[in-house]
Amino acid sequence: MKKREKLLATLAKRNPYINNAILQSESRSKRKTKGKEENIDTRVKEQDTKSMKKAKVDVTNKSLEKVGKEEKGSQSLQLIEAIKDHDAGIKGDKIAVKKAYTMLKKLYSEQKANLEIRAYLGSAATLLGRDAHSVTDKMKYALEGLKHLDEVVEKKSDFFLARFLRGHVAYRLPDMYFQRMTTAIEDFTYIVNEYDQNAKLLTEEEYVEILKNLVDLFKRTNDLEKSSFYQEKLKQLKKATQPLVAIANDEKQEKQYQGSDLENEGMNEEASEFYERALKGTSEDVKKAISFFEVFVLTNSAPEVEMYLIDLQSMQARDSINTYEMFGSAIKSMKAMDSLIQEHPENLELKIIRARHSLRLPELFFRRAAIAMRDIESLLKDEGFLKQKGDETKYQLMYELGLAYEMLDMTEEALGAWNQLSKLRPGSYWQAKIDEKKDVYSYKEIDLRTLTVATPEKLYEKAKEMHKYGAKGSKVAARQSLKAWEKAKEANPECEIAATYYAASVALQGRFASDPQDMFKDTIQGLKLLKTCITTDNPELKFLRGMIYSAMPEGFFHTSDKAMKDLKSVKAAYEQEGENCSITREQYLQLLYELGLLYQRNSFHDKAEKTWKQLLKEEPNSPYAMRLESMDLTD
Repeated sequence: MKKREKLLATLAKRNPYINNAILQSESRSKRKTKGKEENIDTRVKEQDTKSMKKAKVDVTNKSLEKVGKEEKGSQSLQLIEAIKDHDAGIKGDKIAVKKAYTMLKKLYSEQKANLEIRAYLGSAATLLGRDAHSVTDKMKYALEGLKHLDEVVEKKSDFFLARFLRGHVAYRLPDMYFQRMTTAIEDFTYIVNEYDQNAKLLTEEEYVEILKNLVDLFKRTNDLEKSSFYQEKLKQLKKATQPLVAIANDEKQEKQYQGSDLENEGMNEEASEFYERALKGTSEDVKKAISFFEVFVLTNSAPEVEMYLIDLQSMQARDSINTYEMFGSAIKSMKAMDSLIQEHPENLELKIIRARHSLRLPELFFRRAAIAMRDIESLLKDEGFLKQKGDETKYQLMYELGLAYEMLDMTEEALGAWNQLSKLRPGSYWQAKIDEKKDVYSYKEIDLRTLTVATPEKLYEKAKEMHKYGAKGSKVAARQSLKAWEKAKEANPECEIAATYYAASVALQGRFASDPQDMFKDTIQGLKLLKTCITTDNPELKFLRGMIYSAMPEGFFHTSDKAMKDLKSVKAAYEQEGENCSITREQYLQLLYELGLLYQRNSFHDKAEKTWKQLLKEEPNSPYAMRLESMDLTD
């Protein structure tokens, strides 16, 4: 603690923007938190405050000499003002953080080449994450800040400010959610090597702390040799009176994709078939695949075989009605995958499996979209890997990158990824999926004041359209749907249509909740209303309720039986009434697809096959038939 206090006093003396009292307050031991979301909140706060302080010291002193005169001279009055707001934000001024972020974003748009501005913009973004209330926003801004810092370092690898800042950010972010230990190691190693050549860049206390961080990082990655190396440097430092002599940089090994020789080891055609059936099939298919892989892995040393087995084991809980099993299996598989990739960082096939596993997990509970995003971005940068895997893998990765952005509420980036994929002319299947996503985000918010109860037909028409877009994934449409149907329900309290759509809109809010408690509250309230609001055999309303029941996770809500009952009733009504039925032909085709999935999940394989054959007979070129073909379910 005495050494720590000495360091804090030194920082306060050297930096006019940081006072000793604030630093001492920030140096207190962090409180233990409960739950993953509190863990993210606490660690992001620590990362922000500590990294920003050190980065500021670095910029205001010797690091500017290394960055170069051109960066130092580029500071404008606006930048100086933004830095002041940035520093006030470090001390806890949330309004100043927003001002700094806004100004830095403006300056960056005007001076794209100014790396100092961009580094500060990344810092300000992480401060926004610190102050955000929802976990989704915390992750969103942390990722935005990291992206800026990554690209600054990529453009100028010897930019000391960005290295120093990014290293501390990466070190303090929870690795389960961000996978940044490698980044921290890279930046801290760089800083140590620079210090060994020029001891004026850091104080001895700063240098000691970075060495300790490296010792910790290498222990966490099970690299005991390097951990011992930096531990020894610490011991030598205690005995030495002069700065350590510079040591040579470790040579960076070129990362190349090492594909498996199918004739000797790794995945073969039979193993791939078992895995694909499990991925797209039932719990029985998963059990068969696991039985195969448990034997197969004993005779195949390739890490991807082990990775596929881990993924299969996680699928056991996919359709489980036991929530403890669901969460326990997911967490075990996450940790096992992360560990395997740390052991084999050069094997890019492992990252594909982890990315897709991460995208399958509910983001609200597991927060793995950031891992998927980072894995996919690294894969898409490796031209050799993409060439070996082929165009179809590239198309799928680009589409999945958009999904990861979407899960992180980074809509602009998601649309950008899908537009980039569309430019490659990927074929009808992928283009249809892209168009479907674009259609969701084409929804434009309307002025609800223009919809009056005096014209219920117009109100109902627009409100149904809002609900349709909300069900497809538009958060704005879902919010407006709830308001519109609430208005309709108040004007017509006895109307079954208004009551049912209102209940469906309430349940839909759970999909866009920012925390699990709100998700359960909204969903349960909506399901409770749906249970009693339908009093007739109206196919439109039963279709609406059946599709909501079908979308509910069985492990939480146990609605599969209710979904099958509603959809079978609607199917019979449409086949009897035809065009006179209150559902459209498009909805009927969708019903056949979803009903088949429900049958399959509940092990009614004959009924599923019969229902899908009917779908293919009705419209073999429909989007739902294309989905069956892509899932190999049309045989």
